[in-house]
Amino acid sequence: MDNVVEISVVAPFYNEAGILDKAIRTMLEQLETLDAEWEMVAVADGPTDGSIEIARGIEHPRLRLIEYPNNRGRGYALRTGIDAARGKLIVTTEIDLSWGERIVHDLVEALRENPGVDFVVASPHLPDGAYRNVPAKRVFYSRFGNRVIRTLMSHAATMNTGMTRAYRCAMIKSMPLHEDGKEFHLEVMLKAGPLGYRFTEIPAILEWKDYKHQGKRVVRKSSSVVNRLIVTHTLFSIFATPVRYAWSFATLSFVLGLIACVTSIVLYALGEVAVFTALMGVLLVILAIVLFMMGVVMQQGNMIQKEIWLLQRERRNQGNQSTES
Repeated sequence: MDNVVEISVVAPFYNEAGILDKAIRTMLEQLETLDAEWEMVAVADGPTDGSIEIARGIEHPRLRLIEYPNNRGRGYALRTGIDAARGKLIVTTEIDLSWGERIVHDLVEALRENPGVDFVVASPHLPDGAYRNVPAKRVFYSRFGNRVIRTLMSHAATMNTGMTRAYRCAMIKSMPLHEDGKEFHLEVMLKAGPLGYRFTEIPAILEWKDYKHQGKRVVRKSSSVVNRLIVTHTLFSIFATPVRYAWSFATLSFVLGLIACVTSIVLYALGEVAVFTALMGVLLVILAIVLFMMGVVMQQGNMIQKEIWLLQRERRNQGNQSTES
């Protein structure tokens, strides 16, 4: 295979022994229909159930297996696979094609049709997108959680927590990314805006597939610990742009303070006790000023953070160029 291909498909897996052989072979069959040179990079994220041996037993000239001994998390697996990928376009997706057997084709086509876009996100929350064979509880968490993330983060999609995306190599390999867990997806969204990257979304159907293993029906189940994901994703989103909350609360406090001050004037004119209302109004206005100044400091911190990301991106670009030469 040439050192450079057009499309790299990065698919991490953990303990997937029950479905892995069929899943990899099915994906390879689908990738064979691509109209460009491609490779599949399967990343074994420290599985303990014999998945590595199964993956090693699959021989294909375009399949590359990356493995390491201990489970490090989805983000680490994706970063490892992305760093090793040789394609000009890099697709990350579930190894069992739970986003549809043509999802790689659809993501690549979207990037080709939108030259001004740096990455594409597959979303079941768009019109024509959907969930199939996914427990209703998980669907609710996904829909509600992504709405919360869109509210808390300024540069967000309808689907911020999904792995299935397509990136231009120059974009994703230059981004300074550090998250080892599933917050990796949020980190990409958080840093894309300040670094000047643009994205679009395409509708997709997420389906938990059934496979047969040793004559038995196997339903792939998510390994996510839902409660932990809710906490970590929410905290990540809240702390992504805290200046928005400081200025929002400052505005609210200022408006309430003015209302209290005006009310106290009216009460005084009517001969009523107005001192407590006036005191509350003054305190709310002072609180508004404090919150506004906190927002100014946070905004300066955001600007410094952006500069750091830009410097880190430059260093990564220089490192990538050194590696290629």
